[in-house]
Amino acid sequence: MPPSRANGNAQAQKPWTTEYDTQRRHKLFREPPSKQTAYPTLAEATKPHVDSFNAVFAPNGQLHHALRDIGTRTFLDGDPTLDDASEPRRRNRLQMRVREVFLDKSVLPPSNKLETSKREILPVECRERHTTYRGRFRGRLEYRVNDGDWKESVREFGYLPIMLRSNRCHLEGLSPKELVNRREETEELGGYFIVNGIEKLIRMLIVNRRNFPMAIVRPSFVNRGNTYTKYGVQIRSVRPDQSSQTNVLHYLSDGNVTFRFSWRKNEYLVPVMMVLKALAETNDREIYEGLVGPAGSKGLEAKQFVTDRVELLLRTYKAYNIYGQSQTRAFLGSRFRVVLGVPEDISDEDAGAEFLRKIVLPHLGSYDITETNDADKFRMLLFMTRKLYALVEGECAIDNPDAVSSQEILLPGFLYGMIIKESIEEWLTAIGLSLREYGRNHQYPSFTSREFEKDLMKVVQDANSNLGQKLDYFLSTGNLSSPSGLDLQQVSGFTVVAEKINFYRFISHFRMVHRGSFFAQLKTTTVRKLLPESWGFLCPVHTPDGSPCGLLNHLAHKCKVVTESADTSSLPQVIAQLGVVAASGATLSDSVVVQLDGRILGFCTPKQAKVIGDTLRYWKVEGSHNVPLDLEIGYIPASNGGQYPGIYMFSSPARMLRPVKYLPLEKQDIVGSFEQPFMSIACTETEVASGDSTHVEYDPTNILSIVANQTPFPDFNQSPRNM
Repeated sequence: MPPSRANGNAQAQKPWTTEYDTQRRHKLFREPPSKQTAYPTLAEATKPHVDSFNAVFAPNGQLHHALRDIGTRTFLDGDPTLDDASEPRRRNRLQMRVREVFLDKSVLPPSNKLETSKREILPVECRERHTTYRGRFRGRLEYRVNDGDWKESVREFGYLPIMLRSNRCHLEGLSPKELVNRREETEELGGYFIVNGIEKLIRMLIVNRRNFPMAIVRPSFVNRGNTYTKYGVQIRSVRPDQSSQTNVLHYLSDGNVTFRFSWRKNEYLVPVMMVLKALAETNDREIYEGLVGPAGSKGLEAKQFVTDRVELLLRTYKAYNIYGQSQTRAFLGSRFRVVLGVPEDISDEDAGAEFLRKIVLPHLGSYDITETNDADKFRMLLFMTRKLYALVEGECAIDNPDAVSSQEILLPGFLYGMIIKESIEEWLTAIGLSLREYGRNHQYPSFTSREFEKDLMKVVQDANSNLGQKLDYFLSTGNLSSPSGLDLQQVSGFTVVAEKINFYRFISHFRMVHRGSFFAQLKTTTVRKLLPESWGFLCPVHTPDGSPCGLLNHLAHKCKVVTESADTSSLPQVIAQLGVVAASGATLSDSVVVQLDGRILGFCTPKQAKVIGDTLRYWKVEGSHNVPLDLEIGYIPASNGGQYPGIYMFSSPARMLRPVKYLPLEKQDIVGSFEQPFMSIACTETEVASGDSTHVEYDPTNILSIVANQTPFPDFNQSPRNM
C-alpha cells in the first residue's frame, strides 16, 4: 500500500512501512476510520479525474466561461427570402442567451410521490438496478425583443451522468465509516461514472501543449496546394472554458505565409497579412520591424533571408487593395459571416471582429474583447511568423510533438464540460431553426405581436432540449458525435469499462494516459518510442505488450496533473522589474522572448533570460513576490540551431507536474514537463555536481507507476522486462 501518515483517528498514526502490517490492516477493516481515509496517497491517484469534474460546475468554473463564450444569439423576424433592397424594412430582433446552468444531485423524480423522507439515489442502487447514476440538469434561458427587458424561463435539459465522489455526488467527502453505511467500500475512490449499471471512466488523452507555438515539419503539408512547403508553426489555443482552436501558419515556397484553421470540420486558409491588418491599425513598417527587427539594430544586415521574404509578403498583399483595419475586417466579415452564423443585421466589420474573437488565438481573448487583447494577438502572430522564418532558415530546430515536454493531458472533466458547452450551443441554433419553421407556417408574424409572445415557449420546446442524451451516448459507447469535432483527432475510444478484476488493474485505469486512437493506426513506431523527456512523468515499464505498446502509458506515482490555473496576476509586474523590454532585437543572440501562457510579456537578452529564470525559480520555491509554486518556468537557452530560445511560463490546468528537491533552499520544488529537459536534476545525493546541479530527486523510484513500484525484486528480472 502506498505510504501515508494520517489515519482516521484523532492522533496521527505511524507511517506505513514495507512490512505486511496485517494486524493494523485487519483493525482498519473491522473499524473503518470515522474522520478521513487511512490511505491518503491512494485517494490522490484519482484526484485528476474528480477535480477536473468539480471544476466544470465550480463558481467561475468551466461552464461559467463557456456560457460567456457562447454569448447571445440574435434572430430576426420577417420573411428571410424577401430581397431587402426592394423593401427596406426594420426587422425586430429576438435575443436569447443561457444565463446559468444547474446540475442537481441524484434524487427521485418529482413524479415519485411514494417515498417522502429518503429521496436521494445512491450509487449502489444504480449498480444493482442497472441504471445510470445521474442528476437533473436545468438552465436559465433569458430572452428579449429589441431593447426590451430580459425575461427568463428555466428550461429542463434532461439528466446528466454524475462522477462518483465529485461535488455533485452523495459520497463527496465521506469518511470510510460513512461510506460503509451507504453500502460502499471503505476506500471507494470515485472518478468514474455508472452508466446502465456499468462502471465507466473517460480515459485521459495526450494532446499538444496549449498556447505554445510549435515549429513542425510535415511532408503532408506539401499536398495542400501549389507552392506549399513542409514547414509550419502550430499553436493549440485554449479558451478559458477549455475548448481549443488550432491555428497553423504555413510557409509557402515564394516566401509568403498562410494562416490555416479548421471550423466545424472544414478547413480555411487566409493570408497572414490580412489577419495582422485586421487585428490592429498598423502599417507595413510596423509589421516589417516586428518580423525583422527595428531599423538600425545590430545584426540587421545578416538577416537577408528574412528581409527578402518579408518584403515579398508585404508586396504580394498589395494585390488585395484593402487598406486599414476597418476595411480588412469588413472583407473578412463578408467572407466568413455565413460560416460563423452571425446575425443577418450586423455589419461586415462586426462580423470580421467576431471572426477574430472566435478563431484567431482565442486564448488571448475569447469574449469581452478589448484593444489590448487584439494587440496581444497581433504580437503573438508576428512572433509565430518570425519563428516560422527561423525554422525555414535553419536557425532553430523543430519541436518534437511526441516528447512529453510538448504535451499535456486532456482531463475527463474538461472533455465532459466541452460536450455540454457544444450541446447548449447546438440547442440555441436549433431554436433559430424552429423559429424559421414557425414563421413559415404562420405567415411570419412580428416578434412584437401578442400571438408570437404566446407561442414563443412552444417554439423553444420544439427544439430538442435533452442535452443529457448526448452525454449518455458518449459515456456508454465512447463515441463523440460532434459537429465541430472539438479540435480532437479522434471520434471514438474515449471511454473504457473500469474492470475490477483485481485492485491493481482497477487503480491502473485512473493513472493511464492514451496517445489517442488516431496514432494506433499509424504504421510508424516513432510515436511509441520511450523518450528521455518522459522521466518522472510517464512510467518506462508500465505499458502493455502488443498493439497498444507505447501508446497506452501510465503516470509515474508522484506525477500530478493540475486541474486549476495558478494566480499569476502580479507576474507581468515582477517581469518588468527584472528588465524586460517591449521591442525585440534583430537576432536571437541579442533578444529572446518572455511569454506567460502564450502571451508575450516582452524581450530580453539571452544572458538576462538565464538570470530571470533562476530568480523566478528561487522566488517561487521561497514563496515570495507572489510567484506561485506550480508555475512552470521553461527557460530554453540560446543554441546553434537548437530549440527556439526564450522563457515560456505556464500556469494553466492540464499540465503534468512532479516534486523534486531544490538544492539552494533545501525545499520542495514543483517541476513541469516543459522545463525539465533544460534543468540539471541529480538522480541521487551522491550525483550532485557542485555548480551544476540545482535539484535532486527525492527517490529514484519516483519514475515508476504505482503498479510498477509493487514489482518484487525488479533487479532480478531479465533486462527487457525492466528497461
